[in-house]
Amino acid sequence: MISLALLLLLAIGQPLAGPGAQAGARAEPLAVRSVPLELLPGQAEQAELGRLRYLGGLVLAAEGDVFGGYSGIAVDFDGGGLWAISDLGHWLRLDFARDAAGLPVDVMQARHLPLADARGQPVTRKSLSDAEALRRLPDGSWLVGFERAHRFWTYAEPGGPAQYTLPVPPGFETQPDNGGAEAVAVWPNGDLLVLSEEKESGPGHTSVWLHQGGMQGGAWSDLSWPVRDGFKPTDAVALPDGDVLVLERYFTPLTGPKARISRVTMASIRPDAVLQPETLAEWARPYSVDNMEALDMRRADDGSLWLYVMSDDNRNSLQRTLLMVFRLEK
Repeated sequence: MISLALLLLLAIGQPLAGPGAQAGARAEPLAVRSVPLELLPGQAEQAELGRLRYLGGLVLAAEGDVFGGYSGIAVDFDGGGLWAISDLGHWLRLDFARDAAGLPVDVMQARHLPLADARGQPVTRKSLSDAEALRRLPDGSWLVGFERAHRFWTYAEPGGPAQYTLPVPPGFETQPDNGGAEAVAVWPNGDLLVLSEEKESGPGHTSVWLHQGGMQGGAWSDLSWPVRDGFKPTDAVALPDGDVLVLERYFTPLTGPKARISRVTMASIRPDAVLQPETLAEWARPYSVDNMEALDMRRADDGSLWLYVMSDDNRNSLQRTLLMVFRLEK
């Protein structure tokens, strides 16, 4: 059962960390192995995927009970590494070896840190540690979104204490335990677009919320996302022109996993709108795919936009942690 104190923090926006909060935890090394990943196994020349071009990727693995469950990523501006957040309650840092173009070809160093509460103590209960979204905010802080106890906490740094609870819109807490707001896009002005995986806003639609006006105030508006072909949104990222890319996943035991990336124009994102996504790419087996949950973007040295997509292996031996890099074609 969620404590009354936490329920109060979910209901009102206020600073969390204060006197007595501990400093950030020390990172622990993690031996992460990687092997190259082809888009279509056995056909290394295959690179076209809808309006994306596959640049390369890695299959990531590690021994022990720490690694896995990555549902949100934030890639360095130069592509030298990334931070990931796990629904098992920890941060992962990966530093890459890269080729001449800047594409990750191996993991040079990996380490992990606990996901902390406002006192700097590790959050260990699954009902509280189910982190599903990660975004770097314009002021350099970090926004982490959670399922089950549906909320947003901000952090000054990975491994540090939670700093602030963002007030959530009405009805946000009624999302399904395992179907909450996994997809969060952040614009340079600090506005947020949040997509629920499973909370219905009407027949054939799920809930979307637009937050405008800054983290320390602002207001929420309701929008809707059309459920298409059984796909569910798992992450989102804002492009430099203001448009938003949305990552969706699909799974049934019979067909296995599928993934899709769609684009929504900035002009269409307004209060009460029903969003109209344009599919850029969709893929399923025999292409390399798993439970694709995390998405981020960076601008490469040549000016092109690179998309990083990562899968959540659910700590299942039949699944894998994939990191795939695509270039967004015009």
